[in-house]
Formats: sequence, structure tokens, C-alpha cells
Amino acid sequence: MKTKLRFALRPLLAAALLVLGGAASAQVFRDNALQALLDAERHAELDRIALQRVTAQADDAQAVLALGLSALRGNDAPRREAAIQRAEACLQKAPQAAPCHYALGTVLGVHAMSQGMLKIAASVGTVKESLLQAMTLDPQWYPARSAVVEFYLMAPGFAGGSVAKAQEAARTAAKPEQQQALEARVALHEERFDAALKLLHELRPGADSALADDAAQWAAAAGFGLLKAGRADAARPVFERLLQQRPDQAIGAYGLARVATDANAPAEAVRLLQQSAKLKGAENLPLDYRLGIALQVQGQNDAARAAYDRFIKAGRGARSALDDAKKRLAALSANG
Repeated sequence: MKTKLRFALRPLLAAALLVLGGAASAQVFRDNALQALLDAERHAELDRIALQRVTAQADDAQAVLALGLSALRGNDAPRREAAIQRAEACLQKAPQAAPCHYALGTVLGVHAMSQGMLKIAASVGTVKESLLQAMTLDPQWYPARSAVVEFYLMAPGFAGGSVAKAQEAARTAAKPEQQQALEARVALHEERFDAALKLLHELRPGADSALADDAAQWAAAAGFGLLKAGRADAARPVFERLLQQRPDQAIGAYGLARVATDANAPAEAVRLLQQSAKLKGAENLPLDYRLGIALQVQGQNDAARAAYDRFIKAGRGARSALDDAKKRLAALSANG
């Protein structure tokens, strides 16, 4: 059961890293102007300015980093490939640029996972070395260390993955609060959800919003882990806390909708899913799939069909959810 749950949780954890803003989406930049645009979620302007700067200077590490983070939004393979090429060009001119190592490692890692096992096998060494270089060159930069811990936990042993290595990277973090957060991430990987949540709830990230972002992501992942383990009552306060602390983010209401579904309260699930749809990060969640299920349970088949159809056409969900939505839509259509 434990092994099965771990493999089921991995795609959820990967999604969580992007849902709430990507790999430490806040406090990434040393450049205050770029950071301000990111904080304000003015992504189009950030991309435009970063592209102008990289075009003028290939080793503008902060601009390369901005375009790397941009490439992680959505599922755009050509955009990821362009970001990888820019990071490589930056490193040819500035091999000590930690942001360019970070951009190369993170974007190449996501790109390889989207391309299948052969691409993963061919790229994993570069991903590992790039992330380690970023952390070594700037050991106090939290996003790089967080990415290294994530790599060690998610990569198989033959590729250098190791819980022991992840724990060591966590223990040697620059600040106690970084160490605490990363130790929670290790506990989450080991499905020690209660231990992970205790560490995260006691965490005081201060002004480090990158750390706060990770803490929220990992708390959400722990909540979903509890749901998968059949512990909906334990998951409920996790999502209530997220909704209270981050009322503008979709994940809290979405998690509570999942709890309501497990509690056989489809009307409450529909209300929460509709609330979640209006909040930040909603586009990265399978809201229409879950909405279709909740509506179908209530016998609102026309509305359920419309929700499934939107989800399938968007094409952004997990393969298992897309396949199930197609089956449900076909069955509803067959029954009139």
C-alpha cells in the first residue's frame, strides 16, 4: 500500500510545485525590478523585458532566469527548449552564474519528464550537475537548495537520487527555517504526513516568501496524501488553514472540495470548486473534472457533460483524469 501510494503521490507533488508558483516562485531574483514584476504577476511584461535583455546580453543571468521560470508555465515544449538554449548560452560566457545553472537544471528536468524515459535517462546527469552547481555557487540562495533536495527525492537511485543525500542538503541549509522546511519535504516524501505538517505549521519563514511558497505547496501535498490514505478528517484542517492563510489562492478551496467529495457532500463540493475557479492558480487544477464528477453525482448530467468537455478540450490534466473524463462523457452521451 505504501509503495503504491508513493508512486500515486509523485505526479501530485510535481504539480504542486507549479500550482502555487513554480519552484520557489517568489524571491528568486536579485534584480529588484524583475522581482517586483514577478510579485505583481505581470508575467507578460516580465517576459518582454527579460527577452530584450537576453537579446542584448546573452549572459544576463537574471533575465535568463526569468525566461526559464516563464518556460515552466504551461506545457509548451518549444518554449522550454528556447529557455534551455538561453541557459546554455549564458553558461558559455558566465560559467559561474548560479541563476543560469538553476534555469538549465529546472527547465531541462521538466522538459525531460515530458519527453519520456529515454529523454530522462539522457538528461538526468545534466539536471543533477546544474542544480548542484547552482547550490554550490550560491549556497544561501534557497531556491537552488530546494531544487537539489527535490532532485534527490524524486530521482531514482541509479540517477543519484537518495533520501540520505536530500537529508544532508536539508541539514546544511543556510538558515534554521530553511532546514526545517526542507526536513518537512523529506518527511513528506516518506509519507510521514503528520510529521511534515507539524514542521510546516511551526515554521516561521519571516520575509522569505520563497520559503513560504514551498511550505504552502508541501502542506497542500500532505493534505492530498492524507486524502489518498483515507484520512479526510485529518486533511480538512490542512486545507482550511491554507484557505485562511492564502485566501487568494485556489488550492485551499479545491482541497476542501475534495474533502467534501469524500464526505459524500457533492453540493458543497460544487460550491467550493466554483469558489476555487475564481482564485489564483485555478488554471493549473483539474477543476472541471472534479466539478463534472460532483455534478454527475447530483444527477445534473447536462452540466456535468459541459464540465467534462471543457476539461478534455483544455488538455491540461493528468492522463488518468483525462481518460476517466472521456469515459464519463461517453457514458453520459450514450445515455442521453
